[in-house]
Amino acid sequence: MTVYALVTGAIFRAPEQRTSKASKPYVTATIKAKDGDAFQFCRLTAFSDTVQAELMRLTDGDAVSVQGSLKAEIYDASSGEKRISLSVIADHVLALRQPLKPRSFSRHDDCPPAPEPGFNESYEAFR
Repeated sequence: MTVYALVTGAIFRAPEQRTSKASKPYVTATIKAKDGDAFQFCRLTAFSDTVQAELMRLTDGDAVSVQGSLKAEIYDASSGEKRISLSVIADHVLALRQPLKPRSFSRHDDCPPAPEPGFNESYEAFR
């Protein structure tokens, strides 16, 4: 059984391009996704050329959404407790646009000048 997942979060560390033993290129990355008050990390592997290129464009902290087959494994942490390791073979990657920061002017001089009275009338006469 294959489970497909959509994971959205931020790139944690820059993606890395690697080469398999069969000399095939692939890209690995990690997504840091918010899970309530905590974070969940998910390893990504991309074999498709287009997905590799898109991941390599991204840097640490970039928001991203990834779709692909999910694999969950249980491992023993160094503290002795059992934890879940998530990994996705990425089929599709979408870089999410960061919200624009509102621009504020620190001084009145930085504001563009207001048009002079009658500007629209003189503009229409010029056209």
